[in-house]
Amino acid sequence: MPKRNFNTNLTKQERERIGELVKVLRNNSGISQKELAFKVGVSPARITQIEKGTLDYRIDTLIVILDHFGRKIGFI
Repeated sequence: MPKRNFNTNLTKQERERIGELVKVLRNNSGISQKELAFKVGVSPARITQIEKGTLDYRIDTLIVILDHFGRKIGFI
């Protein structure tokens, strides 16, 4: 069985745009990167990488983050 890839495979520009959206949502909710990381089950470093657009994260990670803010994947 072939290995399944759940990464988003987004371009750097797309990752940066989504990262900025995540950062705005987080700042508007008044929580730190560390708090968001704890709430969604990832490391604070992972949140930093997502917000900077330097990480090709898994789509399920993005869904959990958006769900925390009451947003759906179509929001992005």
